[in-house]
Amino acid sequence: MTARVHSHMTLLLVAALLTVLTPAFGQKKKKDAPPPAPQTEIRPSPKLGGTIRDILASLQGQQTNLGVLTKLTGDYVVFESEGDTLMYPLVTLQVVKFLKVEEGEPRKIEIRFLSKD
Repeated sequence: MTARVHSHMTLLLVAALLTVLTPAFGQKKKKDAPPPAPQTEIRPSPKLGGTIRDILASLQGQQTNLGVLTKLTGDYVVFESEGDTLMYPLVTLQVVKFLKVEEGEPRKIEIRFLSKD
């Protein structure tokens, strides 16, 4: 009976070691693998049939006259411009313009909010 207990304990010990060591080997393989090639993301132009929230969501990560649109939350639109974070209430949105550009130039997007000035 003790031989059976001994073999079960050995089996449990081997299983525990495999459980602990297997993720460590997997992490080492990830470190040795070359980094994935950067992929350029191609975004389709926003569809005019959607809501303004859908249009703004499709513009996330793109440069606008206010800076890069980084986030669209429930009530705010967040922009990053020269290290500054700008937050505008969504209810004060006045206009989103897609300006004409020459072929080969990046799309120009103008976004304006109502101001109390």
